[in-house]
Amino acid sequence: MTVQYAMVTIAALVLFQQVVADEPGKYLIISAPTLSKVVYTRLPDDVTAGPVGDPKPLIDEGLKMPQGLAVDHKRNTLYVADPDLRKVLCYKLTFSGGNMMVSGEPAVAAQDKEVRWVAVDGTGNVFITDEASGQVLRVPAEKLLRGDPTPLVLYDSATNSRVSAPGGIAVDNFHVYWTNKAAGTEETVGTVIRGFEKPTGANAATEVVQLARNVPKAYAVCLSENNVFYTNAEKVVFGVKKTGSAIATVSDVFQEPRGCVWDGDGTVYIADKDANAIYALAGDTPSLHPTALAKALDVTDPYGLATLSGAWRESVLAFALAASVFVHWI
Repeated sequence: MTVQYAMVTIAALVLFQQVVADEPGKYLIISAPTLSKVVYTRLPDDVTAGPVGDPKPLIDEGLKMPQGLAVDHKRNTLYVADPDLRKVLCYKLTFSGGNMMVSGEPAVAAQDKEVRWVAVDGTGNVFITDEASGQVLRVPAEKLLRGDPTPLVLYDSATNSRVSAPGGIAVDNFHVYWTNKAAGTEETVGTVIRGFEKPTGANAATEVVQLARNVPKAYAVCLSENNVFYTNAEKVVFGVKKTGSAIATVSDVFQEPRGCVWDGDGTVYIADKDANAIYALAGDTPSLHPTALAKALDVTDPYGLATLSGAWRESVLAFALAASVFVHWI
């Protein structure tokens, strides 16, 4: 039994090593609204090394105007907000030979809302904004498991002045952050807002906090460990601390910045729609200040961004370990 146990353990670990060697650590996923497509590329370890290569198609049918993207890393699931479909579609992701693919038909994660941006937290709750109706909404994970894509209203412009044509949205498992696309410089509104993922309604003044009030209209928002980044209508990416701070101009050389995403490590990627390019910058610096950019990718009409790291490796390793334990107990 000991020899058999050792042989299977070694074989399982070799399999794990082969898969790890074959598959990349990270992917960047990009929506292209005017092409009605979602594409992806593999990310290099060194983002300053230059472009990472031409993007590959991931979803090239069934979408009309894909914009915001979000990835559930634990479940290898991609969410795509499509305002023309008035839906958020949910795709299962699989990998083979260094390629990413969608498996099966998409599910509907939210519907009957003009959704441009989407976020998902660590437990699988989906968050969206509806600019037209002035709402920030959540679809609980338990509802999604039951196949119910009906969102619940978290914050509404009818009852909360901090909601004003909400745009980009991001979450960190405790707070929800959104940008406003109207009246962002007004004192009662704000450009970037932080609220609770599960508000109690007991004290609206402390539950909903204005983090920035510097531009009337902002688009995407993304989070690193300590920082909040958001994009202006043109040229500028701003940064502010999650807990509040002076607002920093991180870069003002973009043409039409839209989606942004943190890779979970040290880099934030920004989509420049008009420049047909993706840029990278340092994402979790202790202080926010003007930051040099590195061009990461040429891509047509980039808008929404999401990253996916190798969560699937944990599954392969778990399989290898489970196999070794199973044989051990035979």
